[in-house]
Amino acid sequence: MDKRRKPIVKVWGFTYLFQSKKIMDKRRNSKGGQRSKRGILLDHDDDARGDLHNFQGPRKTLHDYFIDLSGKRASVREEALSTILKALTLNIEQKFVELNFVTLVYQCLHSIKKGSPTEMKQAAHIIGLLSMITTSVEKVHEAYEDVLTALSQGGLKPKLKTLEILGCLTVVTFFGASNSDETESVMKLLWDLIHPGTDSSIERKDSPAVLTAMISAWSFLLSTIDGWRLSHKNWQGAITYFSIILDSNDEALCVAACEALALVFESNCLEKFTSATKDSNKELKDNIIKQLRSRLSETGNERISSQDPRTGFNSASAALDFLEDEKCANTHVTIGGQKLILSTWSQKVQLKFLKHFLGNDGFVKHMMENENFHSVFDFLPERRNAWGNVLYVPEREEVTISLFQPMVARHNDCSLLPLLTRDKQLAKKKTMSPNSHLSKARTQLLKKQRDLSLKEREIDCFDY
Repeated sequence: MDKRRKPIVKVWGFTYLFQSKKIMDKRRNSKGGQRSKRGILLDHDDDARGDLHNFQGPRKTLHDYFIDLSGKRASVREEALSTILKALTLNIEQKFVELNFVTLVYQCLHSIKKGSPTEMKQAAHIIGLLSMITTSVEKVHEAYEDVLTALSQGGLKPKLKTLEILGCLTVVTFFGASNSDETESVMKLLWDLIHPGTDSSIERKDSPAVLTAMISAWSFLLSTIDGWRLSHKNWQGAITYFSIILDSNDEALCVAACEALALVFESNCLEKFTSATKDSNKELKDNIIKQLRSRLSETGNERISSQDPRTGFNSASAALDFLEDEKCANTHVTIGGQKLILSTWSQKVQLKFLKHFLGNDGFVKHMMENENFHSVFDFLPERRNAWGNVLYVPEREEVTISLFQPMVARHNDCSLLPLLTRDKQLAKKKTMSPNSHLSKARTQLLKKQRDLSLKEREIDCFDY
């Protein structure tokens, strides 16, 4: 064997040639030779290259990305978070959430505390998704406590002004708070950011977008509490503050104030939001109506009267009509070919916030498949089979039985009593006995209804 030349090594169908500098120089100078460096693929081995091109490793599963969350490289964690975020938004992944809920929340909280800004935003969004997907009351309440504890700490409290963190805390509270006191504690945390101190001016360091997000989050949580449960101390001056914001030049901020005021008046507990007397409350309401009329009639500010693409209704105009008529007009949105009727301001605010959090496609997916959303909006989607047809479920289904009585010879005394007694015993046997045909038919009907209900849950073919 030539000592100047080392053996050829084949790895995955590729030929690597390790040789001395002298041999390399000779090949470089020879006619038709190819320049190569130590360890570079040789281009002449086309068959080997084709083999590698056709070779594909196994696709990563959602569980693989879940494991990557513990990786040391930030880029690996960010890719894992991004994939999980998309999966929970568009596919829900119920089993994955239930099996890994606690660990996912813990790892996402760690990313919020120690991760890059990208990690922090993705992790916060994932925690919100986990809270709206899980069906475990205990798990989601534990997530609420963990998130609130983490974000109440001095080092993390400034991050509350990050839009994704605001969304995370609000959604976790909406689905995880066990009573109105827990919800109101988060509202108070938000209110201290919205209205710090006695200065009610909107000229502040926070951008209009951040202030709008905080007011929307506060309103979203207010929509879940009955007015009579609210504290008398926490919200004094709220009506005055929101009425000042109506004069803002920022359209989104003005709309957020309109929705907050509509919710406050819908609560029918104005004494919780102002220290004024009843007569003064009427005057305050009249002033707000004048403000909205003036705002909507301004020729140079037509944008405020535009329709919101998320909800399909005009918040400012609807708020004005509500304050004047003291009645919330019904509106509707179409989801999967079905109409969802929105008859209160609470429903409208909830739909707008969740649709903004999930995006249009994610919101439709959750409305069709997420049982928590069905409960929130009292929405039951039509189940369809693989051919797009709505599954037929009868409104009423009964079991009946017919008895055939053969001819029986009469007794000599022509008495009908034995015959009637025998008929009564026969009817009792055929209808009341556990082994009767009627009882067995009822059992079969109940089993059929249970099977149909189970199949409905397994169907994934929906008309979007």
